[in-house]
Amino acid sequence: MDEMTAVRELRADTPLPPRGRLVPGREALLREATRGRRSRGLRADWRLAAVGAAAAITLAAVLGTQVVGGEGDETLPGARSTYFLELGSAKDLLTDAADVVAAGPSVTARDGQWIYVKSGEVNLTDDSRPGTSETWMKYADPSMEDGKAGDDHSPREEYEFLKALPDDPKKVRAKARAFFYATDKTETRTEHEYRALTAVLSRAYAYDAEDLAKVYRALATIPGVRAAQVQDAAGRDAIAVYLRNADPTANRDELLLDPGTYLYSGHRWVARSAGEQWEKGDAVISGVRLDVAVVDRKDERP
Repeated sequence: MDEMTAVRELRADTPLPPRGRLVPGREALLREATRGRRSRGLRADWRLAAVGAAAAITLAAVLGTQVVGGEGDETLPGARSTYFLELGSAKDLLTDAADVVAAGPSVTARDGQWIYVKSGEVNLTDDSRPGTSETWMKYADPSMEDGKAGDDHSPREEYEFLKALPDDPKKVRAKARAFFYATDKTETRTEHEYRALTAVLSRAYAYDAEDLAKVYRALATIPGVRAAQVQDAAGRDAIAVYLRNADPTANRDELLLDPGTYLYSGHRWVARSAGEQWEKGDAVISGVRLDVAVVDRKDERP
């Protein structure tokens, strides 16, 4: 059994999301996270099959998690090193993800509605206590459109960007570069395209499913994109997608995907060398998306 078959089996055990929500089951996942448990466990045979499938796969030991949080806050496990299962090239995985996303539900919104997001973050670089936050953003916000907010965009502008994407992955990459333009002169074109495409995925709050799938297919064509099975800051299993760096000590930015839906579920900044407050392999900054939905009013919860 190869790793893609293993991932498909993992996905098969996860129900598809209902059409009324952008990401399914987040309330249940959050309840599990507050109890300090992993909410979406990998089947043991998945992990063993994947380890036996590829000689290059390495499995790091689980070093444990640190449960912290203040009164009234949902607790999140700490972002210290957790298990890491290398899957190798992400090309096939992202191509498969595109098919899954394209077959899934689309998410619609209209002017006057709001995007609700509940998220959590653990940050080892400061003294803030891990916890969760809720934000509401206007779906249609003219102050964030037509370049008024730099390379930031309203959810409506991102929806329109996705609607206009061509089928050719090369052209999708070019449009993403223009949408999230270069701000760092040292950034290579490959790094720019990876950053832009992953930014699109993390901010796709409303989308047509087939349009969003084009972003996954474009990301699959970027050389050096790899995947791993990891655990996020809420204790959930996730697929980490990252761009390989020739420097083994360079810190790594990871995009996290839900292993059942392949939709964005968080991000991690992983240290490749030790610092004063962390060890090599620690997720120094780890963010999780716990809930997201289209609502009619600010302060409304799904």
